[in-house]
Order: sequence, then structure tokens, then C-alpha cells
Amino acid sequence: MRHSGEWTVAALHARVFDHAPRVRESCSSDRYRVHFDPIAQFLPADPVYEHQGGLWWMGKCNACGMPLIVRDQGTLILPTPQPGPVSEDIPDPMRSDLREAKACLAAAAWNAAVVMARRSLQCAAVEQGAPPGQLWKQIKWLDDNRKITTQQREWADAARWVGNHGAHDTEPDVGAGKAVITAVTEDDARATVDLVEHLFETLYVAGKLAREQLAKRGKGPAGT
Repeated sequence: MRHSGEWTVAALHARVFDHAPRVRESCSSDRYRVHFDPIAQFLPADPVYEHQGGLWWMGKCNACGMPLIVRDQGTLILPTPQPGPVSEDIPDPMRSDLREAKACLAAAAWNAAVVMARRSLQCAAVEQGAPPGQLWKQIKWLDDNRKITTQQREWADAARWVGNHGAHDTEPDVGAGKAVITAVTEDDARATVDLVEHLFETLYVAGKLAREQLAKRGKGPAGT
């Protein structure tokens, strides 16, 4: 709604968002996932710049208050959103590799993101005691030795396959007798990094929390 030439937040929401949810991303300044709200209160002119490439508007991060330039409902945000934080409870080199995978996501480098996610996964397998060798065998070893659950093995195998496609670009087509190019999309890359991060959160972060609570009560695993 506009009064005396002034644009309100409600008017901008109606024009740009059409009652859609606010943009949610990782801020370029504070690296945490936050909401971006339009800056439209009491502006003397239309805060939306319409161009053939879409509608551009100025927003702000609700966490740090820094301004941003946003296209449409967040198809492009400037400055480029940075990767979210990685838990300090995840040990290196897994933490640094996962952080690099997230940096690749922020740079829209999908192949690089899944390769780094796969690398962090293999580092974790070695850290957990898996013998040197192929990653699929290491994941199987983790499952056989009860280092991970059946569900976690599924996450690891999914991340491994996508990581392979990001690194090698092709997958043999046994039926046709030739290699087939396999693309890694943005959705693939984000899902793969999420899977690896979830695995690490259960393996390292939740594990540490559980051990701390048991130690406080002088207990061990399985009620000992």
C-alpha cells in the first residue's frame, strides 16, 4: 500500500513476492542462514527496478542488518551468499573438506562441491578405522563393523555415487556397452553436501553430546 509517494513493505511484498515466503539464504557477512526482508519503509520512490532480467529490489539481512540486492524471489543475491557454518565438533580434515564443499556450492561449482563432499566422506571412513582402499568397500566396512547404521550407509552410498559422477563425468551403460555422461545439477550438489553433513552431525556432533551426558551421570553405553 502506498501513501503520498511512499512505498511500504506490504506494497513491495505484494509486488515481488505475491504472498510467497521471505527469501532465506546464508548471509555474505555473518554466514548464517537468515531471512532477507525488503527495505521499503518510507522510501520516496519505487524501490523495485524492473529490467528484462527480472525485478530487482534492495533487501537487508535480519541477522547483521547489511543491505543486499535481490532479483525476483532470490534467484540472484548480491553479494553472493556465503556457505553456512560447519560444526566445530566435526574434526579435521572432515570439517575443512566439508567447509570447502559448501564454498563450492556458494560459487555454483556443483561438480567441485560433490567431489569435496566425497573426499570428506572418505576421510571420515579412514578416521573411523576403515582400511585403505575403494570408498565403497570402506563404507561396507563401516556398516559391517557397526560404525554406522543401515540408514547412514544409504546416505554415504548416495553421496559416493554423486561424488563419483562429479569426478569422472561418465558412468558405464552396461546395456548399451558405452559410457553415458552424467550431469551433476545444483539439486544433486546441495543434496549430496546435506547428506554428508547429516552423517557427520550424527557421527560426531550427536555422538559427542551423548558421551558428555553419559559421562555426567557416570554411565556407559547400553546402561553400563
